[in-house]
Amino acid sequence: MSSNQKPTTRDRILQATLDFVEAHPGREVSMGAVAKAAGLSRQAVYLTFADKADLFIALVRYVDDRRGLPAEIAKVTGAPTGLSALDEMVSLQARMNPALYPAVIALEALRRTDPAVEQGWRDRLDNRLRGCAAIAERLQTEGRLKDGLSLAEAADLIWTLTSLRQWEDLVVLRGWSAAQYEAAVAALLRAAVTIPG
Repeated sequence: MSSNQKPTTRDRILQATLDFVEAHPGREVSMGAVAKAAGLSRQAVYLTFADKADLFIALVRYVDDRRGLPAEIAKVTGAPTGLSALDEMVSLQARMNPALYPAVIALEALRRTDPAVEQGWRDRLDNRLRGCAAIAERLQTEGRLKDGLSLAEAADLIWTLTSLRQWEDLVVLRGWSAAQYEAAVAALLRAAVTIPG
């Protein structure tokens, strides 16, 4: 959207929802609160999004798009080696997770009670696992995968060690800087899944 275009109703709702969850982390978000924050009627919100599940799945995608996730993923897939792809995966998490985190916190309670939200979140996790598997395959092809480690085990380790939950534990709960997180997790991953040298 160019700077002189008016935001669509959908974008207004998504931005208002994002602003709300960033300002009130962990607080339950009602459709009425979203409507009020967006300066719209509840009916307008429900005409745009069928329910909270639809809204929050769209919110995560909205944050991804605003933060340039496709370009970030291209850095991982376009890395010259499996090792550099591994490092790019960690770097992606360090850069993208701070912006995504408020939306995920708001999504957490909802996904436990709404099968559609849970499935949307699982689809996202499955996509990330496929990306981790691709990195493991590159490491194997390049002769850098740790001896005795299967592709599935390597993908699982990459997926787990670069998870939002691990980032949350280290950065949010333990107060690590992005640089600390990136250096330590990249070193840990290299030790866990690659042959030194």
